[in-house]
Amino acid sequence: MKFRRTLVCSTLAFALTCVQAAHADDTPSSLFTNSAATAMGRTPSGVKVIVRKTMIGKTRVTSAKATPADPSAPDDEYLIPANAKATAGFVDLYEGFATKTDAWTDVAELTFVFSRPVRDPHLHIFGTGGSSGTSTRNRDDYWAGVQLVGGSPGRPSFSKAAGFPGYMVTADSIRPQQVYSAPSTTCGVVYTCGTVTVSGTLTRFTIRLRARDVRQGNGATTPQMWAAFKLSLTEDASDAPTSYGAAAHAISDSYLGRTVTADHGATVSMAPRALATDSDVDDAVDATRTQLTRDEGGYTLDVPVTSRSDSSVTGWIDFDRDGRFDPNERARTSVAAGETVATLRWVTPRPIGSGPTWLRLRLTADDDPAASPTGWADTGEVEDHLIRLDHELP
Repeated sequence: MKFRRTLVCSTLAFALTCVQAAHADDTPSSLFTNSAATAMGRTPSGVKVIVRKTMIGKTRVTSAKATPADPSAPDDEYLIPANAKATAGFVDLYEGFATKTDAWTDVAELTFVFSRPVRDPHLHIFGTGGSSGTSTRNRDDYWAGVQLVGGSPGRPSFSKAAGFPGYMVTADSIRPQQVYSAPSTTCGVVYTCGTVTVSGTLTRFTIRLRARDVRQGNGATTPQMWAAFKLSLTEDASDAPTSYGAAAHAISDSYLGRTVTADHGATVSMAPRALATDSDVDDAVDATRTQLTRDEGGYTLDVPVTSRSDSSVTGWIDFDRDGRFDPNERARTSVAAGETVATLRWVTPRPIGSGPTWLRLRLTADDDPAASPTGWADTGEVEDHLIRLDHELP
């Protein structure tokens, strides 16, 4: 019996792309909001994101805007995925923070909270920095700094994914390689632009925004700093033939088999995308370790899982080989946190002929039963396998 596995990863719109109903609605909505205290919304896969803002000292938010998803947005040379600006995000203007000429000061802290554990989210930072004054000769430039100050359940770390000209990225900071009196500002000069991976499986992380004041001439009167962010999540997707439809999951703390890898990392999409048919190798079903058994009433499959949260495993077998997964071809079971095997049983009341067909497995959070074989899921993994049904088995 031959089995193969499949994976898909697509990045998700950060800073809160709003999509209604994962699994059912593949179209981004416009419910993303941003205020002086909180930004909130939903990624295309259905993960809810809340960004809580804490001002430091006398800092105040004088402008808080949400940037809607825009699939036609041009690629950005400093971001990965290059079309990350197609996703939703938010832009804030901070004023009134303390300043010290030629020294760093703290501006604000932002805590990103996810409704599900997410693995290795990408934080896209663009146009973050500031400059104020009455002329090019009398102004203050505020070079941007970003510190990673915490996370849960484990402490995350930064790793550079793309961009950040003129800046260095360490495990816990993004800061300029040098600061100086610049004749003009752009990405890499005062402003920082790029993508970092926030490494770890996280339910939250916190960053601190900092400003380095470089005064020119008589300086300015009002400190100003812009901060712009988007977020994308690693995803896993299906690879059965096109007729079966696409399924995609935000990668979380639980998955099928022993590991899960991210797919479609080069571009962002607002809709689930499948890989080319049978183009990846998954590890939950393997003829050398895992056996689909048959008796008079149907088929049973023991599926190895890595379940760090209470989960559900749902499977579909295309018994009639009509190129789709039907409701009566579905089996489902629950898996408690820490369990390593999910047992699925399909009842097949009608005769089933021998031969190859397709199997789809989806692991999701236990409160999301994955009633549909297609669409988004905000946790887990999807695997597709080409299997063989043998009607002659006992």
